[in-house]
Amino acid sequence: MRRRANVNLLRALWGLFRPRTSRRRGRSGGDRLWLFLLFLGMVGYLLWDAYLRPIPQAYKSSGGLELYFTPQQGREAKGRLIGLISTAQNRVEVAALELEDREIGQALLQAAARGVQVRMLNDSDYRRETRESLGLRSNNPARCETLKRVQVCYDSRPNALMHHKFVLIDNLGVWTGSTNLTWNAFERNNENSLWLPVEGLAQLYRAEFEALFAGQENGLGRFERFQIGDVLGTVYFSPAGGRAAREAILELLGRASREIWVAAYVLTDTRITEALVKAHQRGVRVRVVIDARNLANSRGETLKQAGIDVRKDGNPYTMHHKVMVVDGEWVVTGSYNFTNSGFARNNENLLILRDSGLAQHYQREVGAIWRAGSRL
Repeated sequence: MRRRANVNLLRALWGLFRPRTSRRRGRSGGDRLWLFLLFLGMVGYLLWDAYLRPIPQAYKSSGGLELYFTPQQGREAKGRLIGLISTAQNRVEVAALELEDREIGQALLQAAARGVQVRMLNDSDYRRETRESLGLRSNNPARCETLKRVQVCYDSRPNALMHHKFVLIDNLGVWTGSTNLTWNAFERNNENSLWLPVEGLAQLYRAEFEALFAGQENGLGRFERFQIGDVLGTVYFSPAGGRAAREAILELLGRASREIWVAAYVLTDTRITEALVKAHQRGVRVRVVIDARNLANSRGETLKQAGIDVRKDGNPYTMHHKVMVVDGEWVVTGSYNFTNSGFARNNENLLILRDSGLAQHYQREVGAIWRAGSRL
């Protein structure tokens, strides 16, 4: 939201400086010069604040980012996640749409049994799956319950999803991406998972988790820049910070100059669709692949009619990515679907990452899925 507020402030200042017929006679040249200098100063400050301000040390790591694509790396990814849970000394927080995997459930139970505080937030539609994955049965209708020392709360909103997929291990870092904590997600679906070993990020995600867990179900919506080795990134949270997340995507698409790759589980946001069409019209090569089962709900036909090469995926299960790769340098990923619900209602986290090496990995993944798909 800070970026939007900055833009609004600039507009207000420019409105004061811009000469109008009714004001020209009453305003001296000195006043206009002062306002112009003030405007330039604010522009400089806001550019520094948005792009040049040093990243706090807590949000920096010398390296250690890990990336996994499922199903080809599914077992490796799940093994790594379970290994991280097993290293926890003090606390593990899980915010996941659903837990439907006995191995991950057992890892959480084992952590709790050795004295680690384990807390989990799930969407209320998946109570049964969570309980079964922890080896329990319960008909408790309460918002929160304790299952074998694991504290679990459920989102209670009727028209929104608690759609996060992140795990926090002490202050070591954040496990996140598109991957639900389900057997299918690791074994069958096209997904991506990231391990981000940054203390500040763990604390930022934990603040969002604490608010959700306590019942502030729209979250805090804070966003922050971070750095892992050469990878620069910004994280956003919906719905409280959803508009800032959406604007960040639109800004990135608006300055694309060469190519945009999109792998979308679902694509219904009209402004994102319009941004892709405009990019295509100015000569950017745009390629889009959409999960086959979500074509009826997506805007693939609109993109096709604009001349964009759109394909439905060929995975007989689920193509669950929410990924964009822009100009071989930028990556958009996370739990955030490209929908109105993604920014306005659901609990989501969005990552915008800048690094050509990382972008190449994502582009190869999206390109392979796109080539294996079929044209609309």
